[in-house]
Amino acid sequence: MSAEAGRASVLLTFWRGVRLRCPACGARTLFRAYLKLNETCPACGADFSRSETADVAPYVTVMLIGLIGMPPILALAMHAGEYAELMLAPALLFALVLALVLLPRVKGVLAALLWRARREM
Repeated sequence: MSAEAGRASVLLTFWRGVRLRCPACGARTLFRAYLKLNETCPACGADFSRSETADVAPYVTVMLIGLIGMPPILALAMHAGEYAELMLAPALLFALVLALVLLPRVKGVLAALLWRARREM
């Protein structure tokens, strides 16, 4: 078997990271807790010890929240008229939920892509 045959594409690696799965085998073993990466994959032994994303994941998550969340919030606030201040609590709750959903997925994608890049070196 050649080295190319066992290698996942960048798109597949990205997709496995979004789904919080191991970029090598696809098992659900990338994280051991909400934002804690496993050192190695229990299923295939892939090494994630050098795939730490540091502070990049929160920055990317905040940027995505701004891109995804702000246009509908601004549109609703502009059409709410005198009740615009009532939109604050639901908008903040929406942003919080979006952050909690996006953060592990962004970290998973970054960790998977870092794992792939280090493996190809």
